[in-house]
Amino acid sequence: MIKRFFHRYGFGIQSPWAYSLVRNVLFESLRYYAFDDLRQKYPNLSRKERKRNEQLFRIVNHFKPKSVEMIGNPDEATRNYLLPPTSHLSPFIFYYIAPFAPFPSIPTAFPDGTVIVVDDIRKSNIAIWKQLLLCHQATAIFEMGYRGMIVFDPKRIRQVYTL
Repeated sequence: MIKRFFHRYGFGIQSPWAYSLVRNVLFESLRYYAFDDLRQKYPNLSRKERKRNEQLFRIVNHFKPKSVEMIGNPDEATRNYLLPPTSHLSPFIFYYIAPFAPFPSIPTAFPDGTVIVVDDIRKSNIAIWKQLLLCHQATAIFEMGYRGMIVFDPKRIRQVYTL
């Protein structure tokens, strides 16, 4: 618990790239351009659901993937928060694994620039998360309590951040 508190806002993270990602994307508190429209479209989301979906939006907006693949059955609000931006598409491929996703056959190799976000890594998707952690290509691993994120980038050394 102390480790999570210490790294929650990026303190103790030595990599400038990872620090920036934690501070400016994963736990950013400022509002993004589309949040007001999405709040009006989905007024019945709880505060917790809204915060989780807004974090997904920030992640997708940061990496600007050329495609977003959803494994499992996320609700309509989560699907809309995960829509990739249409301009400045990067070579990243983004996978979102929803809670209680059917156990897919996890590939043993991923293309460079793949980002995987797994929800509910402590309960329903624990087997998927553990299998992804065994992949030798996973370089930046962020464990955020209920959600995990893995970035496959050969320019970086393998590091696990518990936030």
